[in-house]
Amino acid sequence: MIMTLCAANLAAQSRLVNLRNNLEPYGFVRACAIFDSRDSKAGPEDLFYFLPLDTMHNLEGQDIYSNPSFKMSAITTRLGVNFGGFQYGSLKVDGKIESDFYLMNGSTASLRLREAYVNLHWDALGYMENQFSIKAGQAWHPMSADMPYCVNVETGSPFNPFNWSPQLMFKFGFSGGFSLTGGALYPMQFLPTGPQGESQSYVKYGLIPELYGGISYESEEFTARAGVDFLSLRPRWRTTDFDYTGEQLHDMGSRVTDRLNMVSPFVYFQYNSGMIKVNAKSVLASGGDHLRLMGGYALYDWRDVYNYQYTPLRSSVSFISFSVGRELQFMCMAGYMMSLGAKHNLPVNDNGYCSASDIYYFSGGFKNVNRMYRVTPTLAYNIGKLTLALEYNNTGVEYGSLGKMDGYARPLEDLHMIINHRILGVVRYSL
Repeated sequence: MIMTLCAANLAAQSRLVNLRNNLEPYGFVRACAIFDSRDSKAGPEDLFYFLPLDTMHNLEGQDIYSNPSFKMSAITTRLGVNFGGFQYGSLKVDGKIESDFYLMNGSTASLRLREAYVNLHWDALGYMENQFSIKAGQAWHPMSADMPYCVNVETGSPFNPFNWSPQLMFKFGFSGGFSLTGGALYPMQFLPTGPQGESQSYVKYGLIPELYGGISYESEEFTARAGVDFLSLRPRWRTTDFDYTGEQLHDMGSRVTDRLNMVSPFVYFQYNSGMIKVNAKSVLASGGDHLRLMGGYALYDWRDVYNYQYTPLRSSVSFISFSVGRELQFMCMAGYMMSLGAKHNLPVNDNGYCSASDIYYFSGGFKNVNRMYRVTPTLAYNIGKLTLALEYNNTGVEYGSLGKMDGYARPLEDLHMIINHRILGVVRYSL
């Protein structure tokens, strides 16, 4: 009798649990060569491109940043593994571990973590035709996942949000192609800025994680998304100085109540039919520096030493791109960013100019950027696992005078356009 019960119990467990130990390695070797017509702001090895530097003339009238350059690198070579195979009843588990060598330790490229997450799936949960999933770990930010068609490392940034973060993300899919996504994220490699520079402490001591919510529609040819990102920061959580003579006596390290909330909505559309692909995204960014967008925030009221007041810097950021062909593939992306200024006006001097020292801005850009554009036509030849590509990057930035920004932190005087011509050659072999 006991043996019969044990056998029945084991049979039931075998129906519920299925473990196949499924591992799927992937990756590619990626080598590239880059020519720039002038010095620019970029990530390690000048691969992750942001924008050209403004002019700076020496006593002889020469622009010291007008320096053509050439470089070669293979540190964006990538390794990853998809895993799955575990099932318990209606629960299915899969995930990903991904890394590359884009972490420079002096002149040595080191392995860094890109993504590492577990995905829990349930099909037909309850009595409805639906899908429910929970993603836990480090993965692409939902606003970054849909990228323009190009071959550069920055994949359209800073005209497309670029961020992967530790997260707990929930997705509920309905019949008809609709789905809802929402969850919490925490900054790790892509950090917000502030009085202490780029740091996760503004969220850590704020006790409120970054939040995201969105809705999507997906069919065979069309994809549409809309969502909103919410970021709450504490630029200070304690006083950083002391004053025993003023009206508000305080010691260093006294608790403060500083708080800044920023909301950034976006929309995305994609059309995919045969050899033709078109997509576009637009973001109304508040801050946005943690998404590698040109922005940040500013201090506008410090009269209460225990409660400084801050205002986000807003910008309109958009791109449109397309891809035609498979073996011989032509791609092009066009991006545009316009500074909309601070939400709240800042204190100004007698000439009507605000102080740049009260502005905290993305480290990949400059406070006096008024607008910028980028166009990247690309020609790629795909032979099975091998891709040969040539991309031309034309990036223009309209700078203004840093010392002549108005009460909304907009550089509206001495405007001038700076353009860089970048040529990128890529050889990629997929594993």
